[in-house]
Amino acid sequence: MRIKAPCWYYGEELLKMLRRAVKKSGCDCIALSGGIDSSLVLLASLLEGIKPKGYIAVYRGGLPKDIAFANYLSKKFNIDAELVFIEPYRSEDLRKSITECIGEENLNSHLDGGCIEFRNDAVFYSVIKKARDDRCRCIYTGSGGDELFAGYSFLLSLGEEDLDNSIRMLSYGRFPEVEIAKCLNMNAFSPFLDEPIRDLSLQIPIYCLRSSRMMRKEILREILGESWLGMIAERMKAPAESGSGTKDMCISRFDERFLPLIFLQDLEGQPSILQHVVVVVEEYVDLFRL
Repeated sequence: MRIKAPCWYYGEELLKMLRRAVKKSGCDCIALSGGIDSSLVLLASLLEGIKPKGYIAVYRGGLPKDIAFANYLSKKFNIDAELVFIEPYRSEDLRKSITECIGEENLNSHLDGGCIEFRNDAVFYSVIKKARDDRCRCIYTGSGGDELFAGYSFLLSLGEEDLDNSIRMLSYGRFPEVEIAKCLNMNAFSPFLDEPIRDLSLQIPIYCLRSSRMMRKEILREILGESWLGMIAERMKAPAESGSGTKDMCISRFDERFLPLIFLQDLEGQPSILQHVVVVVEEYVDLFRL
């Protein structure tokens, strides 16, 4: 049940609970993308006096969007950060390793030959494996932020009841990074999925998640903005495959480039609508990995 209260109240409570959660886990490393979710987890840990080492996934054959934001956080807070390079020539070996972890059925869960799942899971596998090899005690991830705080663009158009139902369903969905960490014998901690935090998140009014700005995850952005992280707070969402560049690893039939040409022609002269369609398709596909 969502309980009406000022958004600032929930923001303060959420940050307090995140701080307690990261302190309890005591991780010394973090999967750092510079996005809303991992940045807030980093902020909570820093406020508790914990300076985790950051690991940033970068695909050498793509155009990663995360590097600038992750480097900004590294320099601003003077934390160690390491780029984890994913080499194109090792893609097949990486795919085999991921398949051994999650199984062929999960890899091909959206019936595109396993491309979309592979592009996203390659990020998690590479970062978590590197953290394990570096002997990190455990690694923070930002998993659950999109699901609990309406991070997907296609959720923005839903009515309040449908949005609430969707969030509750998604928040207990499949998180491949958790499966991969278990497979690699690495302790990964996702504060947003900590039960007390998940319970609190499901009480937050919809107007704190989605305002007239339609930016998504509004309450998380507010926390970051009030903590002098406006550059991160205003950042547009980038799925793992876009942030790391792994989107260029393979081609999926669900990629926006394969939208029916006749449909695109119908939208000729309406660039704002076309742009919206492309974004929705990208994030609709990203949801499938759950």
